[in-house]
Amino acid sequence: MNNWTHEGVLSPATLWDQLTLGVIGVDGHGVVRVVNDAAEKLFGKPRGRLIGVELESLLPGHPVAMDLLMRARALNMPCRTRDARLAPAPDRMVSVALTAVPLLSADGAWMGAMLQMEETGATERIEEGKRIHDALDSLGDLAMTVAHEIKNPLAGIRGAAQLLEGKASGPDLACVELIRTEVDRVSRLLDDLLGLAEKQLVRERDLNIHEILDHVTRLCITAGERPVPIADFDPSLPPVRGDRDQLIQLFLNLVKNGMQAAGSEGRVRLVSRFSQRTRMEQGRRRRHIEVEVRDNGPGVPEEMRQRIFLPLVSTKSNGTGLGLSICQKIVQAHGGQLEMESVPGSTIFRVLLPVGSSS
Repeated sequence: MNNWTHEGVLSPATLWDQLTLGVIGVDGHGVVRVVNDAAEKLFGKPRGRLIGVELESLLPGHPVAMDLLMRARALNMPCRTRDARLAPAPDRMVSVALTAVPLLSADGAWMGAMLQMEETGATERIEEGKRIHDALDSLGDLAMTVAHEIKNPLAGIRGAAQLLEGKASGPDLACVELIRTEVDRVSRLLDDLLGLAEKQLVRERDLNIHEILDHVTRLCITAGERPVPIADFDPSLPPVRGDRDQLIQLFLNLVKNGMQAAGSEGRVRLVSRFSQRTRMEQGRRRRHIEVEVRDNGPGVPEEMRQRIFLPLVSTKSNGTGLGLSICQKIVQAHGGQLEMESVPGSTIFRVLLPVGSSS
């Protein structure tokens, strides 16, 4: 279809689908009659599965949207709420600003309404990610200095412990073994700090994200770790732009976190799909894909959720609190975004990565 009229003006259909906020048009009975591209992405369903369905069944248990439509009808004017939480899919919750606009016939009779849905909080999440990234850079410089200063004497302590281990016996041998194992533990922590501090070059190329996720799953299976991640992939996704080794490290950290949280009898899911969000870069829209690592563990305590990506913050008693900081650093280096949603019984780590240059 030609998107331009003979006068050189964009057609209404094209403008409708270029809107960045989701719009649904319902008739007088609350049945969906028209949706735009942004609404499709918000619901994660093609418009063929949305049109002809009652809006109330698309948003079960969410009276805010229905109440807003009723108010718009009663007052015969647009009504808006800036802070609503909708679940367009059973496993997905989004924060949106809602506007209900009444649609009237020429004689003023009620014909239906438009429901406009604008996802909120995206800008704040991007800025928060950048602030964490800047903080990690500053801490990284300090960590590198401290780690190098400590590793040298640690190597000497471990060497001395090994010499004593060959001569000691009984209680003395147990003490020497304790020294060696603790030195090894501190050394591993310092290696993690150095990993956080290193400014690694991102060797970008177009990559199949599902090949990376399958590789991570195979690594977990080979190591005998449980539960085995369940794949829920969108096979139509284009390549992403990134460094294969770093992305493997990123998702291996997230998957292992999910496994530990869920426990051997729990469940971990890997979900891939197109993101409904777009970013403007150099005057162009940049598309992203989303990969979610979901687990049904106990969730992250509320008091830790705002600090979970900072170094030395961990929900595990024996954790270093550096794994998620490294994940955040990798995602930021790829021009992406890392987010977390957590409630008791469900935690989602969501990674947004730019679509590759060939797409």
